[in-house]
Amino acid sequence: MKRYLVVFLALLLVLPAVSYAGSVTSKYDVTIGGYVKFDVVYTDQNNTHNYRAASRDNRSAFAANMNDSNDAVTWAGGETRLNLSIKGPDAWGAKTSAFIEGDFRGGSGGGQGAATYGLFGMRHAFMNMDWANTKLLIGHTWQAWGLLPTLNVLGASENHFMRGNVRVPQIRLTQNFTKDLNMVIGLAAPTNTFGNTQPDEKSRALLPDTSIEFQYKSTALGKIGSRSLSFGLGGMVGKEKVTYQWPANHYKSTQIKRWGSSFYGYIPIIPEKANNKTGALALTGNVFMGQGLGLYLPAAPGNPYDRPNDTVMGATPVSPGGDPTVDAKYPMTSGGWAQMTFYFTDKMSSNLLFGWQRNSFSQQASFQYANAVRYIQNWIFNVLYDVSPAIKFGAEYTRVMTSYTTGAAGTRSYWTATGKPSGTLNAVRLGAYYYF
Repeated sequence: MKRYLVVFLALLLVLPAVSYAGSVTSKYDVTIGGYVKFDVVYTDQNNTHNYRAASRDNRSAFAANMNDSNDAVTWAGGETRLNLSIKGPDAWGAKTSAFIEGDFRGGSGGGQGAATYGLFGMRHAFMNMDWANTKLLIGHTWQAWGLLPTLNVLGASENHFMRGNVRVPQIRLTQNFTKDLNMVIGLAAPTNTFGNTQPDEKSRALLPDTSIEFQYKSTALGKIGSRSLSFGLGGMVGKEKVTYQWPANHYKSTQIKRWGSSFYGYIPIIPEKANNKTGALALTGNVFMGQGLGLYLPAAPGNPYDRPNDTVMGATPVSPGGDPTVDAKYPMTSGGWAQMTFYFTDKMSSNLLFGWQRNSFSQQASFQYANAVRYIQNWIFNVLYDVSPAIKFGAEYTRVMTSYTTGAAGTRSYWTATGKPSGTLNAVRLGAYYYF
């Protein structure tokens, strides 16, 4: 009797599972993918696995800086990703597809201890229509210009310098001229749409961020994995409408330009042989510059990509004399990346990276943004080992050097209360991936 009772209970448990299994099917070809990601990170400052910049040095006669006085170890798994790849029916003579991906960093990104960290949030959600020489993308994804071809780092927070900050809704058209040369035109939302659904200065300008990029790819020098010789040259233009009161109870507005340009390349110095990467060597790099690039570069202390007069409607002007049109332009931002990749074996590789970024502030902006990043420099070295197609382990050392603006509200003494105007962070990261 007990045997029959056990069998009956087992059937009760199996039946719901069978019914639920049927609910995940689709009338189209759907593939589930992603990876499980684990991190443990040591930093010699009071920082997390999500570090971007170094804290100010503690060498101050006026005040101690806790963030420079303590080191920390943090553990994390929020960079785990889950995605769906969908292949649908042809339409208008084009092959159609879609891609949806999210991670657990909390929306557009979070840090250890952040309220949203661990919550599943959208990264990508877009559809494609592919013709023989033309491709149309509609949806939410990376920018259409200036992205590095490859950036082999273990931490998502290390995706500095034109590797993408947030992803935005956009319409993108790719046109192939030849087998090796194409052009990409993009119309994109000018704002971060995560947590910001209200009109702002950029949306009041009524214009999208418009970009164009020319891309060249060739197998003339061989390949390493899926990568071959490639170059890209592109840029972006955008506007925003700043509305203010001057004088009191009278609204005025002015148009502020935003722009960016970038050149990047990937060169297989020593290509793989017979699909084996042992001894292969590659160089990747880019340079960029522009104004108002906060949407395309990672967040940093002090909001260094904003204008010193970043006022909202009805706000009190902050510029000298109360005139909000003074010094209304964005700081100039410039920088670049360089990466060297070497394969010891087909499964083991190492990467040496150097990156830098400079924000050139006016004197007024330096006074207003007393804790804004003026210069940031990264050195990264890692070793990656592919145990199998599913499992990868990595170890990485990072050194981040950061300098900050040094004045506040018309003074040059702000740093005396918060440490020196520069600092250095050293970090060691161990990472593990399971791809599926």
